[in-house]
Amino acid sequence: MIWEKLGWKAGRGNRGIGIFVICLLGLLLLGGCREFNPLELDSAPELVEAIKANRVMDPLSEEEAREKIKGYLYPYDEFAEVDPEKIRFLEGQVVSEISREDALEEIDFLFKMLKYGYAGYGLFGGDETFETSRERIKEEIRGMEMISVKEFSSIIIENLYFINDGHFRFGDQALFTKHHFHYSRELDFLRDEKGYYFIEEGEHFYLDAINGEDPGEYLKLSLDEEGRLAYRLGKVTPGDGWPYPVTLSFSDNQRSEELINLFPIQSMRFDRIIYDTYEREGYPVIVHRIAPGWEEEEMKRFTDGAKELRNANVAILDIRGHIGGSDLYGREWVKNYSGSLRTPNAGRIMVDLRTQTAQQFLVRWNEGLGQDSGRAEKRFSPVEGGWSNINISQPRFHNNDRYLIVLVDDNNASAGESFVRFLKQVENVIIIGSNTSGASTVGNVGTFFLPHSAIPIQMGVSLFLELDLSMREGIGIEPDIWVDPRGSLDLAIKFANNYLR
Repeated sequence: MIWEKLGWKAGRGNRGIGIFVICLLGLLLLGGCREFNPLELDSAPELVEAIKANRVMDPLSEEEAREKIKGYLYPYDEFAEVDPEKIRFLEGQVVSEISREDALEEIDFLFKMLKYGYAGYGLFGGDETFETSRERIKEEIRGMEMISVKEFSSIIIENLYFINDGHFRFGDQALFTKHHFHYSRELDFLRDEKGYYFIEEGEHFYLDAINGEDPGEYLKLSLDEEGRLAYRLGKVTPGDGWPYPVTLSFSDNQRSEELINLFPIQSMRFDRIIYDTYEREGYPVIVHRIAPGWEEEEMKRFTDGAKELRNANVAILDIRGHIGGSDLYGREWVKNYSGSLRTPNAGRIMVDLRTQTAQQFLVRWNEGLGQDSGRAEKRFSPVEGGWSNINISQPRFHNNDRYLIVLVDDNNASAGESFVRFLKQVENVIIIGSNTSGASTVGNVGTFFLPHSAIPIQMGVSLFLELDLSMREGIGIEPDIWVDPRGSLDLAIKFANNYLR
């Protein structure tokens, strides 16, 4: 079957017949849901292999997914929610210190907001974890008469260490462990049936191990300085970006062990451009770095621009630094670029927190910004049990006979990562850069303020989980070709000249 060729286990949960019928209807009616040919490029078999591995997953059956995801949904058997009048918009208010009594009151308010308004409450431990944290914070505060807001904030942050959510911010502090891409340009490796090797003075030196492990764990498909495919040393690791040492051992003791440091890639700063386009060496380059939902004219200009690429055999989409916004930009752009009648699916599992607190939190946040709160009021209207239905959205593959190079970096977050997910459902798309931010698990965010200290807390009211329920927060989406994003545009053009003309 088509989906078995892709590595999807159709037999799981007796899903195969249903999926086949759905795909057959898609083929007849809309030309979608077909066998996915990720790339047709005889000159670069290693890239074809990498893209196939980067597009195919082994999802859980819907029955397994629905059962397992229940463990992440806090069970609201009864409600004792936050008074909506206490959810206030205090932007711009500055407080230097508060009393012990006010601080203790704020802690209770904060943890009640987290319990009834934060979709990640169950994901990060539920009552047992959060209540332990609340009591530790209160114990520290009880010994103080007055407390500076700065110290108060630090105490809370130290005790919320278990939250790993790229959208969650306490004051100006993100509660998030980011994984950095560490990389070396020192050696370019090739691969044959014997393994990975590099050439020096005409001699082939084959790797036996790196840090005592399979060399493939530390070698990423990359580009040399001339834009030709090669393997380079690379590793994605958590932490603050210190050099990552690796020791290379060679087969048959061809040469002594070598120690090489992999250095963290530093991201560039980009202007927040909704849409720009220019030409570079004959290739159209499209720039898109933010997707604000309220800029309808700009969104239409950007998404309609995809239609102008119909005759471009090779185009470059530069979304480095895309900080997020509305998913509609990416959905419509992919639809217009591929010429499909349908937008791509999310390819994820989604569920909304629908308590009174979650609804009013978003409504008051939108009102405070002077925006229409109707969508938040409707989508997050409270329901019994406090959660929406679980929506499992499978990928929807799109035909494409042209090449699209997509530039990404580790600042791609939220809707900027959703865009990458949509693009991965299109044939002949090649993603170049580093891993993305990995800020996409808890979304639909807003901000509330603690009533006395006026500290802002940003959090989300929806869960977006992988189809296999793996956690990618802080790790993000992997590119097909790993390079330093700061020079990825120049390398992409060289790569296109070498392989795609």
